[in-house]
Amino acid sequence: ADERAAASARVQNEFLRLQRGDAAGTAEAVAVVEETLPVFAGAGDERGLCDALRLRAWSHWIEGRTAEAAAAWEEAAAHAREAGAEHERVEVLGWIASSLLFGPTEATEAIARCEGIRADIESNPVAVAELLQPLAGLYALRGEFGTARELLATSDAAFRDLGLTLNSAVSHHAATVELLAGDAAAAEQTLRRGYAALETMGDTALLSTTAAFLGQSLLAQGRGEEAEALAGESARLAAADDLVTQVLWRGVRARALAERGGADEAEELAREAVSLSQKTDLINNTADALADLGIVVRARRGPAEARTAFEEAAALYARKGNVVGAARVQAELASGPAL
Repeated sequence: ADERAAASARVQNEFLRLQRGDAAGTAEAVAVVEETLPVFAGAGDERGLCDALRLRAWSHWIEGRTAEAAAAWEEAAAHAREAGAEHERVEVLGWIASSLLFGPTEATEAIARCEGIRADIESNPVAVAELLQPLAGLYALRGEFGTARELLATSDAAFRDLGLTLNSAVSHHAATVELLAGDAAAAEQTLRRGYAALETMGDTALLSTTAAFLGQSLLAQGRGEEAEALAGESARLAAADDLVTQVLWRGVRARALAERGGADEAEELAREAVSLSQKTDLINNTADALADLGIVVRARRGPAEARTAFEEAAALYARKGNVVGAARVQAELASGPAL
């Protein structure tokens, strides 16, 4: 008969359900948020308000709406501060930093905002270690790989000292840095650690995304058959409304199919990936999907037909401040070799 406790249990259950990748997806979580927020507000429960808003943010994140997710996390952080829930507050700030990496905020502006968060949490070593990972990704977008790797090494060392090896194992940030740097083997190494950890945990939501990233790293090493198998695994595990993963696995499979001559199906998948990505504000993912489409179309109909996709990708990379991605696509437009 405790309405507030029941509301809290419902919110926590939704977090677990989303981590398991249950078929109901985010719609059920959003409904729970809307039903429980008035309960927490009526009871003056700041911790409950924080948790419900975190759930709202996570639902937006899964759907690829990072700006809306960040706004919900900002609200959650304010309630966490009022509740004295420092652990939750710093976790939320870490997610805001990730939204700055993957969302539409331009890289230089995003770095400045992350550095502001870093100053706010400098007394909390776990929080700083978490923050350094998306910050490393932002520096990598600008081609500053020395700085990016230094930040990742500092983060990993902090996690080891704290005995929190899982935190760095399941991160996609290190893989993002290495893929941008052109070291696909290093990206594969960190992703395989994460894949094994997530399998043990039973966290299929992150596992599906990790499988797709791993497929990208194998594709970059010329291992198309293995990459295609991982794309299939990602597709099997991914929730329908997990648009990030739905875009990633299609791009990997399209590229792998194009390499072995399945041009018709490859182009269909690549166009689906672009269409899905355009429902999100994940600007780099959309640019990547367009670049994949350009590669597939070029293999099927030649470089002239691929130019539009490459030009659109280059424009999005430039808007994000992704110097590395923009340079790669410009090279495609200039010379036409495979990415």
